Amino acid sequence: MAYISEKLKHWIVSHFSNKSVIHHVHPLEGSTTAVMYIIGLYLSSGESRELVLRQYEKSSFTAKDIKQEVDSLKAAALLAVETPQYIAADPDGEIIGKPLLLMSKIEGKINILPENQVVWLSKLAETLAQIHDNSIIDFPWQHERYQKADEIEIPAWSGKQEVWEALKEIVLQPEPSYTPKFIHRDFHPVNVLWKNNEVSGVVDWANGCLGHAGIDIGHCRWNLAMLYSVEAADAFLSAYQKKTKDDFSYDVYWDIVSLMDVLEGQPDIYPGWGVFGKKDITVEMMKERMDCYAVSLLKKAKEKL
Repeated sequence: MAYISEKLKHWIVSHFSNKSVIHHVHPLEGSTTAVMYIIGLYLSSGESRELVLRQYEKSSFTAKDIKQEVDSLKAAALLAVETPQYIAADPDGEIIGKPLLLMSKIEGKINILPENQVVWLSKLAETLAQIHDNSIIDFPWQHERYQKADEIEIPAWSGKQEVWEALKEIVLQPEPSYTPKFIHRDFHPVNVLWKNNEVSGVVDWANGCLGHAGIDIGHCRWNLAMLYSVEAADAFLSAYQKKTKDDFSYDVYWDIVSLMDVLEGQPDIYPGWGVFGKKDITVEMMKERMDCYAVSLLKKAKEKL
């Protein structure tokens, strides 16, 4: 059992009845921005409940960042998909010197090794379509790019620099007009839980905001292109277009924005991929797949003209 301080245990239990007791604490694998724990709790009613505790480690996290995640969890509770229930937060780190977020635990496991990729992609797309099927407009956080377009550096490692130059020119253009909606902002396979071959919930709402649905689609498509292939990314897009109830009109611009957002230096292998069984990805493979995906997006952009 992992160790947490008595002070922290007291803070967790204080949000429940006086006779509630913590009976186990286990680290949760896969997070890259915080230390995560599963907290087992015996309630005074005799029931057992599991919680998730996020303990932020990076000094770059501020009380404002924690507030965004709290607001996102509260908004996500209105969605048709299962999401963690917000319980408590300590954004200023008053309890143990580090910001904390306590939420309910969703049943299910991460699955990035599907037996039937076609079905898996369809259900993944349906889940995102359900997230986007919302009427949340009163939300304080707006979409912002991770990188300023004019500061994006063309990758020295790429054999397709002219392609990246062309994509940069596209993201330098003014954004198309759109009606913002509540989006996850970090939707990808490692943030989706599965049980009995069905999606059981979506986690990690730290970046929830109002933005274009294409941002969620584009970020997931980039992940799929890196994990599997451009074909998998395209299959996901096709499945989303079939599942969405909205008057969604695909615009490759948002795919390109999402791709350029992650274009910082040499591609990094996301640690969560290996944790959840996808261990065959190398840096060289990512470089090749990044170039292939970039070429596919530029082709779509030219077809649009």
